[in-house]
Amino acid sequence: MHLKRTLIKKLIGEGKTYKEVQKIIGCSAKMISNALKWRAKPERRGRKRKTTIKMDRRITRMAKAQPMISSRMIKDSLELPVSTVTVRRRLCEANLFSRIPRKVPLLKKRHVQKRLQFAKEHINWPKEKWRNILWTDEMSPLIAPSSPYHPPATLMHHFLFTLLFSLM
Repeated sequence: MHLKRTLIKKLIGEGKTYKEVQKIIGCSAKMISNALKWRAKPERRGRKRKTTIKMDRRITRMAKAQPMISSRMIKDSLELPVSTVTVRRRLCEANLFSRIPRKVPLLKKRHVQKRLQFAKEHINWPKEKWRNILWTDEMSPLIAPSSPYHPPATLMHHFLFTLLFSLM
């Protein structure tokens, strides 16, 4: 059908009449008429989107600006005519999935003082002493001693400085 349609359009475009095209192709006048009216429709499946591209951008921008905001608050503040589920769907499309912040135990004053004391005592330790330490966090100088991003010396100092500044 596609080849006939293009042939009909070509022949009519050359100035041939319906009768002449009917004789050449061997089809009815109605088929010629339909072939000339036919337009390819854009492929679209499913339900029409309720949000526009502009709305989607506003939802994403607000979520990035305020990471702890809920989908209901986004919907209400932007006055969107959609459900909170749709807002969450748009956030997922923008790779902004919901996350729950990790809960960590609160440090007591005694813990803070002990950490600070440890950091001050060990700030000037040489590399050899740090190599004898068994690290229990994910990133360790023993696991990746030659990592270009975390050479052993900077890892140890980073650990101590992080410890010092987290307590202040």
